[in-house]
Amino acid sequence: MFLRSFLVLAVAALGLAQPAPPKFRLGREVKPVRYAVDLRVVPTGESFSGKVAIELDVKQAVPVIWLNGKQLEVTEAAVQTTSGRMAAKVIPVAEGEFLGFEFPNPVPAGKATLTASYKGKLNAKSSDGVFKNQDLGEWYAFTQFEATEARSAFPCFDEPGFKTPWQLTLHVKKEHSAFSNTMPVRTLDEAGGMQAVKFAETKPLPSYLVAFAVGPFETVDAGKAGRKNTPLRIIVPKGRTAEAKWAVESTGPILKLLEDYFNIPYPYNKLDSIAVPLFGGAMENPGLITYSLPLIIAKPDDDTVNRQRGYATVAAHEIAHMWFGDLVTMAWWDDLWLNESFATWMGDRATAQFRPEWDWTTTTTSGRLGAMNADSLVTARKIRQPIQSRHDIANAFDGITYGKGGAVIHMFEQWLGPETLRRGVKSYLDRNAWGNATAGDFLQALSTAAGRDVTPVFSTYLEQPGVPVLTVDMKCGGEGKTPSLQVSQKRYLPMGSKAPAEQTWQIPMCFEYGLGGQAVKQCTLITQAAATIPLEKAKACPDWVLLNDEYAGYYRTLYRGGTLNNLLANASHLNASERLGLIRDTEALVRSGDLMPGEALGLVPKFAGDENRQVVGATVGAVAGLRSHLVPEELQPNYARFIQRTYGERARQLGWTEKPGEPDDTKLLRQSIVPLVANYGDDAELRAQGAALGRKWLDDRKVVPPGMSEAALGVAARTGDLALWERMLAEARKTREEQERSDILRAMGAFRSPEIIARNFDLLVSGQFDMRQSLALLLSPVRYPETCELPFNYVKTHYDEISAKMSGGMGFDYRAILPNVGSGFCTPEKRAEVEQFFKPKAEKITGAPRMLQQTLERIEQCNATRIAQQGAVAEFLKKY
Repeated sequence: MFLRSFLVLAVAALGLAQPAPPKFRLGREVKPVRYAVDLRVVPTGESFSGKVAIELDVKQAVPVIWLNGKQLEVTEAAVQTTSGRMAAKVIPVAEGEFLGFEFPNPVPAGKATLTASYKGKLNAKSSDGVFKNQDLGEWYAFTQFEATEARSAFPCFDEPGFKTPWQLTLHVKKEHSAFSNTMPVRTLDEAGGMQAVKFAETKPLPSYLVAFAVGPFETVDAGKAGRKNTPLRIIVPKGRTAEAKWAVESTGPILKLLEDYFNIPYPYNKLDSIAVPLFGGAMENPGLITYSLPLIIAKPDDDTVNRQRGYATVAAHEIAHMWFGDLVTMAWWDDLWLNESFATWMGDRATAQFRPEWDWTTTTTSGRLGAMNADSLVTARKIRQPIQSRHDIANAFDGITYGKGGAVIHMFEQWLGPETLRRGVKSYLDRNAWGNATAGDFLQALSTAAGRDVTPVFSTYLEQPGVPVLTVDMKCGGEGKTPSLQVSQKRYLPMGSKAPAEQTWQIPMCFEYGLGGQAVKQCTLITQAAATIPLEKAKACPDWVLLNDEYAGYYRTLYRGGTLNNLLANASHLNASERLGLIRDTEALVRSGDLMPGEALGLVPKFAGDENRQVVGATVGAVAGLRSHLVPEELQPNYARFIQRTYGERARQLGWTEKPGEPDDTKLLRQSIVPLVANYGDDAELRAQGAALGRKWLDDRKVVPPGMSEAALGVAARTGDLALWERMLAEARKTREEQERSDILRAMGAFRSPEIIARNFDLLVSGQFDMRQSLALLLSPVRYPETCELPFNYVKTHYDEISAKMSGGMGFDYRAILPNVGSGFCTPEKRAEVEQFFKPKAEKITGAPRMLQQTLERIEQCNATRIAQQGAVAEFLKKY
C-alpha cells in the first residue's frame, strides 16, 4: 500500500499523471456553439465512420477539453484557435463514457474549433445509438440518442443543457434514401456508388434530439398541416407504402389540434414520421419522429382498433413534444417531467378531441389510476427526482414521470381552470423558446397566469413520492347547522409496505354532492392532515357525496359511515370515469387493508354489466387479480363459477369472432372478457372454440379477427402439447411480419407444461429470435402460480448466458428487467432468495438496483396480503 502510494505521487510530481475525467457531468468551462457532423453510413456494415467539427466557447484556459464519447475510436483530433492549430492526444475513459482531448499547451479562452475523425459501431443487438435492423430482407440504419447515446455516434457534449444548432452530412449508397431533422439542401454523387446528402442546419437542439435514418425507404405524402402548411411524410420500409393509410389520415389533424392549443405555429419546417423495425416505442426527434413499426403501419386487412388508437395517442404525445421538450428543453434530467408529463397530458387531451367517440376521457382516467399503482410502492420515485447517476437517468423514464406527472397536470387544469393553465403554458413556451428551462420557470409562469403562487401546492406532488388517500365521513348536525365533510389524509400504502415518514400534501379537491336530485360541485384546497369542509349549498344532509369529481384528483378515496352505500345507491349520477375510479379505489383499499375483500368483490356484479367497456374492464382486473395467491386450490372451482355467473352469458353472446357492423367498443370488450371466461371461468365450450381458432390461425390468418388472434393462440397454448409448440415455432420462424412473430412468441409463453417451458427458455438463448421480441418466453411463466418458479431457477443457472445475449433499447438496458423473474413469488423465503442472487449483479447494470428493490417490495406486499386476506376471499367464494 505504501509503495503504490509513493509511486503515484512520484508520477504526479513528474507531470505524467493522466488528467482526471469528470465525475458524472461535464464542466462548464467549455461550451459548444455549433456542430458540423459528417458520417458515412452503410446499413449492411458493422461500423460507421465520421468527422465532427465543434465550434466552442472556451470560458477559461484549459489543458484538456472533456466531451462524452462511447465506443468511439478517434483516429485524429485537433483544436484550432486564434493562436493556431494544436493536435490532440485522446484520453478515452470507457467507464464514465468520456473522451479527453489533451493539448501540448492550454487552449486559451475565446473561440475555438475542435475537430475529430473517428469510427463507431453500427449496433445490431439493441435499439440505441446508431443501430441497424432488417425488414423484409432489407437492412436499415436508425438512431436513438435519448437519454445518453448520442455520445456513441459522435464526440459531443451529451447533456440536455447544451443546446446548439447542428449541421449533418451523410454519405450513403446511391440507391438509399437519407433522412434527418431537416430537409436536404444538396445531394452530390460520389465514387464507389455513394452520394453525399447535406442537410440544412437545425434550430438549437440538445444532442439527444439529433436523428437520422438511412436505407431503401419509401415515402408516403401525408399532405400539409398547420398554420405554416408544414409538409408531412410517412417513411416506411421498402414495400410497405400501402400500410401507412391510418398514419396519413390522422397525423395532420392531430398536429393542427396541438398547434391550436399552444397558439404557437409548429416550430420546425417539416414533420417526417418513420417506421422502425424492432423498436420499443417512439421518439420525439424534431422533424423526424421515430415509431415502432407495428405502431405506425399495418396491413389494411390486419389493422385493429387498438392499433389505430395506439398510433393516434402516441403521435399526439410525440408531436406535443415539438413544443414541450424540443422548442423548450429541460436544463437537466431531473426536469424530464417537463417533457414527458406534459406530453402525456397533452397527448391524452388532443386524442380526446381528435375522436370524441373513443371515450378517451375514461381511458385517461384509467391511466391516472394505473399511475397510482406504480406510485404506491415505497420505492417509487418522485416526479422531480434528483439525477445523480446513470442509474437515476435510466430510472427516470417510468410510470411516475409519464403517468403521475400527466395526472397531476390534469388535476391542476381542473382546479385552476383550463384557460388559466393554457395561459401559463403559453407564457412558459414564449419565454423559453429555443432554450432550456426548469421546474421553477414553469411554476413561475403558471403562478403569474393564476394570479397566485401555486408553487407550494404543485411542489407537494413534484417533490415527494406517494399517493394521498383521503378518508371522508359526513357530519350532518342538527337543524339549522350546515352539513360538513370530515376529511383526513395519509399516504396510501399497500399491506407489506412501510413508508419512511408521515406525509401530507396540499390537495386540490373538487367534489360533488346530491341535493334533491341535483348535483352540486364544490372545490377546496386541503392543506392539513385533517379538515372540516362545510357544504356551502346544503341545508340538510345530502343524498350522496362523491369525493373526487370526474376522478380528476390525484388521490384515493376512503368512505366511512354510510357514505359509500349512499353513493352506490345513487350510482346513476356517476359518469364512466367516476364508476371506473370507484371500482379501482375500492380494489386498492382492499390491498391496503382499509377495506375487506368482500366489499370490492361485491361491486363486481353491480358493474360487470356496465354499458361502458372500460368500467367492465376494471371489474375484470379486480377478479383476475385474485387468482395468483388469494384463491386456495380447493376453491378454484368456486372461483370459476363466480366468473361464469358474472361474465359468462355476456362472453358467450360476444363469442370469439366479430359480427358485421358491430361498434369498436364491442370488439374491445370481447378482448377483455371472452379470454377471462374461457381460461379462468373454465368455460369448456369457449375454451375449445378459442383453441380451435388459434390452431386454424396458424394455417389461415383470416379465421380470427386481428385483435383476437393472440388471445386465441394463448388459449390453445394453455393446454397445448409439444406438437402445437412445434407448429407455433415453425410459424414464428417463417413469418416476415414483426407483429405476427411477436404475437406467436407471446402465445408460446402461455404453455404450462414444464418440459415445453424449458424448451422456451432454451429457445430464448439460442439466438433464433431477437430477444427484443422473445423475452416473453422467459417472463410469461412468472404470472402463473404453477410455473412462477421456473424462470427464476433458469436464470440462476444460466445468468451469464442470458445476460450476454440481452440488449437494450430506448436508453434502457434490458438486463435490468431480469429481477422481475422473481415478481411472481409471495413468501419471505423466496424474497430472500431473489435478493441474495440479484443484489450483487444489479449494481453492475444501469437501472437494475431500483428494479430489484421494487420486485422485492412487491413480494412483501403479496405475502402480507395473502396472510391477511386469503381467508376472507375464501369465505366470499364459498357462496359460489
